[in-house]
Amino acid sequence: MQYCTACQKAIATIVVMDLTEGAVSGSQHVCAPCAEQLGLTQPKQQKFSSEMLEDLLGGLTEAGKGAAPRPTSGDSCPGCGLPAQDFRKKGRLGCPRCYDAFRADLMPLLQRIHEAQAHVGRLPTTLGELAEEPDHGRDDGLSDLRRRLEDAVRGERYEEAAQLRDELRRAEQGEVR
Repeated sequence: MQYCTACQKAIATIVVMDLTEGAVSGSQHVCAPCAEQLGLTQPKQQKFSSEMLEDLLGGLTEAGKGAAPRPTSGDSCPGCGLPAQDFRKKGRLGCPRCYDAFRADLMPLLQRIHEAQAHVGRLPTTLGELAEEPDHGRDDGLSDLRRRLEDAVRGERYEEAAQLRDELRRAEQGEVR
């Protein structure tokens, strides 16, 4: 582990090698901020423009409406120390405890972005009707066969696994037809 040759404080993550006639004649170890200052790397590009971020977080700051910012549940996160002001400005959380610390700000934001405040799952509600159909039991049998096949392979019981594989193929072909 080497320290940056430019600032002598941070750990170097970039090595710049000087080449002379195909041979390394010197090297310099620099940290990412110093490399950016020296022009060795390009500065990070924002993933979102500031206008897009302000529009997305409009429910948090309410600056566009002329209202004062809403108070949060606390001044900063007890886990990582992220100030509420930084969360409102950048729209990023620092740790899992931020979700509890900034819950008062997050709930309206989730409602605005996802049109819901609770995760309801990935499957559409219409798939719930499949449970009432008679073929649903076949899906349970297939998943059981797949689980047994995986167990047999993990246990290196290859003959049993081959039989289960063939049985699973027959069951799947019967389901497709």
